[in-house]
Amino acid sequence: MKRLLLGFGLAAGVAYAVREWFAAPQPQPGWEETDNDPEDLGKDLAQRAREAEGAQASEEEATPIT
Repeated sequence: MKRLLLGFGLAAGVAYAVREWFAAPQPQPGWEETDNDPEDLGKDLAQRAREAEGAQASEEEATPIT
């Protein structure tokens, strides 16, 4: 039983090593293909801040002060 399990383990290890050895390298996405482009991130944060300030200002105008 131990030999059988050892054989399966070794076969799986060899199969994994062969797959990694012959596999094509995965392409890395460029900045244009991701959502975390540093140039766009600053614009997004600025837009969110303006929207939050606008929402806060509209809430202040809507609530009457007594």
